Amino acid sequence: MARFLFFAADYKPKPGGIAAYLDTLARGLIGLGNSVHVLGVIPPEDTQRLEFLTSYEPWVTPFVVAHDERPKSWAGNNFVSALEMLRCSSPSLQALLDRTPHFRSSAAWVANFLEILKEYKPDTVVLGHLDIYQYPIVLALLRNRVPYGIIAHDFEVHRFVGRQNDLLRRGMMLKEAAWIAANSRYTRGELKEWNIADEKIMLVHPPISEEAIRQSAQQKRVENSAVFTLTTICRVVKEKGIDIVLRALKILKAQGVMLRYVVAGDGPDRESFQRLAAELQVEDMVHFAGYISESEKWCLLRSTDIFVMPSRVTPDQQHEGFGIAYIEANACGVPAVGTHAGGIPDAVIDGETGVLVDPESPEKLAEALSLLYHDPERRKKMGEAGRRRAQTQFSPATVALQFQEEVAKRLRSSNTH
Repeated sequence: MARFLFFAADYKPKPGGIAAYLDTLARGLIGLGNSVHVLGVIPPEDTQRLEFLTSYEPWVTPFVVAHDERPKSWAGNNFVSALEMLRCSSPSLQALLDRTPHFRSSAAWVANFLEILKEYKPDTVVLGHLDIYQYPIVLALLRNRVPYGIIAHDFEVHRFVGRQNDLLRRGMMLKEAAWIAANSRYTRGELKEWNIADEKIMLVHPPISEEAIRQSAQQKRVENSAVFTLTTICRVVKEKGIDIVLRALKILKAQGVMLRYVVAGDGPDRESFQRLAAELQVEDMVHFAGYISESEKWCLLRSTDIFVMPSRVTPDQQHEGFGIAYIEANACGVPAVGTHAGGIPDAVIDGETGVLVDPESPEKLAEALSLLYHDPERRKKMGEAGRRRAQTQFSPATVALQFQEEVAKRLRSSNTH
């Protein structure tokens, strides 16, 4: 068994896929008998998260990180940027630069981290995602010859053409890693833009929670026979494609297909979507439920007919690097409708566990929804196939075992070189 030390800037109680992925993966690794400790990264002023993480789990410790302050002037900012590049590319200068006022904050928390590292003695450090502010910790790990890996999720590993400093730091963090876990084939492709060796990248899909597994064991899904229901559960932002669903509803309404669309979650674009629903004259078919609890989420999924989220992918916005929401719907016996975009084709098997349509096409989406609406037997088969796949391929134990074996393989390989 191995010793894993997670360094997680995106972790509980934050909402979202990365925090859930890391927490569930850690629990899965513990369940396999591994020793796991999670450092939940928090800024000094976040007393609420500090309180939560202090009492969350015995294997979780809050870790305060204060980022280095950069000068506000153009000249000062560029001067520090040049020093950062020297800090990354010259080990002999790194110790000297760490004693300067420009890097005093990061040098202090890295020193704290090294004390934890000395005490815990992990086989590998797991960076929860590619966070450019964590480059000082990578320099410390390299200096102390401690192998580390990165879990890659989506746009944070996109190779933006821009500042050399950004490319240097991200590139250094990726290229020096002993292993990188891509959450989908799409993300693996993004990593290859950095010229990362194939053997260093492993494909590990995110796990669903134990609660999702318990939900999947309930074979008989609650049917909503009175009203055919579509559901989206997400952060309510443009990237999720809710506007595409609303435009598809207008097409379906004109065809005489009457249904109910529930949007659960909150976000900055909720009001604009509500206005769009009114403009399209489909507001009578749509219910914006706002924030819902975990228990309410499972009740909603088990009472819906189709989960739909036609996400769009743009390089400069966080998007579906995978899409665990589709798998959670499948776990409840619900077919999922997504798009041929990002990592969604890894989450939805087109024609088997759901349907994939072209992005930005209300017409294609309306066609797919109409097909499933009129074919309950197909919906049932897709839901059952999705449930089986969720149980067998995405359980915490299954994903943790794959993660453990793939990391061990790459650590052995790096030790032989």
